[in-house]
Amino acid sequence: MTPVILMEKLQEYLQGVTKDMALGSGIPPNIYLVDLPARATPEYEEPFEMDIQPADTTFDDEKDERWPFIVIIFTAPAEDNEEGFRTVQMDLIFGCEGSGPDGYMDVLHLMEFVRASFLRETFEGWPARLTLPLSYSFYEEQADPYWMGYMTTNWEMPSMVQEVWK
Repeated sequence: MTPVILMEKLQEYLQGVTKDMALGSGIPPNIYLVDLPARATPEYEEPFEMDIQPADTTFDDEKDERWPFIVIIFTAPAEDNEEGFRTVQMDLIFGCEGSGPDGYMDVLHLMEFVRASFLRETFEGWPARLTLPLSYSFYEEQADPYWMGYMTTNWEMPSMVQEVWK
């Protein structure tokens, strides 16, 4: 098993367990691998003919369609051990949009919901098994109205079996 297979399984799992959530924005979180995708750019009308093009390149004040989100990131190398398995560390980055305590509470609710879901899961048929500790926290600095937190998870997966040289 590879970390990529685990990341894809986590994405599928998180999409399933969060599909009915309605955070402050009223929509469930988007689940991404590695990073946020580029923001969709609005369609602009073709400017009329002139020598100098306008310098306005900023987005209108509209909601960022990527929020709320969970991003799945492989953060530590897979450590093989003598017991026949390896430990893989995955971080989850959580982001919600909301002014003041609303955004904070949405991120906290989302992190706790995912934590409880992981602890209830049996992981039967998965390429890996969650091991403790399972920790989460907020980033020290927040840019209101965008609130973010993270969760660190550790997973045990089967190690490579050595082949006999002939």
